[in-house]
Amino acid sequence: PLVTINGTLEALQDGVYEPTSAVVDSLAEETSHLSRLVADLQELATADAGQLRLDRVESDLAALCDSVVEAHSAVAVAAGVQLTAATATRGVETPGGVHAAIDSGRLRQAVTNLVANAIRHTSAGGSVTVVSREDGPDHVVIRVTDDGEGIPADEVPFVFERFWRSNASRSRLTGGSGLGLAITRGIVEAHGGTISVESTVGAGSTFTVRLPRSAQG
Repeated sequence: PLVTINGTLEALQDGVYEPTSAVVDSLAEETSHLSRLVADLQELATADAGQLRLDRVESDLAALCDSVVEAHSAVAVAAGVQLTAATATRGVETPGGVHAAIDSGRLRQAVTNLVANAIRHTSAGGSVTVVSREDGPDHVVIRVTDDGEGIPADEVPFVFERFWRSNASRSRLTGGSGLGLAITRGIVEAHGGTISVESTVGAGSTFTVRLPRSAQG
């Protein structure tokens, strides 16, 4: 963003560009992107230092996932992607909550990152599913599955590294900063949980978040 902003401003100073509304809009967009990037880097630095503060209370993960899906429904419809949420017990979808002691705001951000990423990398006609379920007496799981483009096997080990992007040019055009998955991992690990991914090129990806039920888990 800084390169674009500086280049545009220099062109305006040199008279190469006229200060049209389109140029101003472009500068505003790049400035907004830079602000988000700085905020993301600050959050990552906090997570890396082990200082990500959590306000953990008993919460319903199924309701949280439903809320994220509802918030992304318009984006999914515009992309031609079917987006659904479900709870599951022993592999069978059932109604009812999935409860754990979490920081709802932080975990919602993590699930939002996963869902937005899944929609971004799923073509029209595809689907994204968010499932929350119990995993034994002490853990819960949130799984985000898509049938999109998938991730090459040699890139899978790096997906949670900062600034990593699969299909980098497309991600940049659709607003990806390359920090979302790194932030998601930081949030999950701050909860004492783990995150993993399984992916096949052309068949899609599944991101699995596993969390302890209690703050002492």
